[in-house]
Amino acid sequence: MQCHYCEQYKPGLPFRCNYCGNYFCSDHRLPENHACPRVGGPKQPGYSDVPSLQEKYAKSHGHFGTLPGMGRSRFRLGYPGVFSKAERKHILIAAGLLTAVGLSMMAFTIPVSIDPLFLIIGVIGFLISFFGHEMAHKLFAQRNGMWAEFRTNTYGLILTALSIIPILPIKFLAPGQITVVGDANRELQGAIALVGPAFNIVFGTVSIFAGALIGLADLHYALLFIGAFNGYMALFNLIPFMGFDGLKAFEWDRTRWAIALIGSIALLAGGAFLLKAFP
Repeated sequence: MQCHYCEQYKPGLPFRCNYCGNYFCSDHRLPENHACPRVGGPKQPGYSDVPSLQEKYAKSHGHFGTLPGMGRSRFRLGYPGVFSKAERKHILIAAGLLTAVGLSMMAFTIPVSIDPLFLIIGVIGFLISFFGHEMAHKLFAQRNGMWAEFRTNTYGLILTALSIIPILPIKFLAPGQITVVGDANRELQGAIALVGPAFNIVFGTVSIFAGALIGLADLHYALLFIGAFNGYMALFNLIPFMGFDGLKAFEWDRTRWAIALIGSIALLAGGAFLLKAFP
């Protein structure tokens, strides 16, 4: 049987966790070895006594008792690095696909010849766009006591791969998502969802300002396009539909969702305008 944590088929009997119910190999059978989201408390490895977003929100609104979804942060990831072994495989595949989509869009849109510097700036920009978006989700969720890891999904991978074709008018930029497990109320779910597009809006704005100030053609066009790309990425993820960040953000706070939506549209439109205004 495949280990739920490392996704490897190892010899020996599978071990079922009494807390989360998943099956693990002998190396990851203990709750602390697979960062079990159902186990927590000050005696558990990785526990951090940090006020969660639910607790801060409740206290700011005059609540000081125990509310549903409110509590201290529980398990912290005990991985040797930022990503678990299984997560690294998923996130590298997704990052490669998204970068390929960005490069195909850039080559089809920008009226300059492709050279090594142009490609390097593009690859770096797209990787920052993707990793920044997903890490914003992940780190914010972990900071508030949730278990969070990136996972691809089959339909997302297929649609993102098809988006590499330059002539397709709509690009699908969601090869996967951060899976969050834990006791999160609507406020925390909405905040986790919104922080990813917020990163794209901030990073895209910085890229556009930098591109507008730089006269070197390669850097100028590449940075402007990266800014517009981040606007599109934020706008796409803010769609209030099942599976997208926009649905949870919309259900949490429509005003914040609308501000982010307007910001992403302005970023996309501003980047597209500058790309045409400075040939």
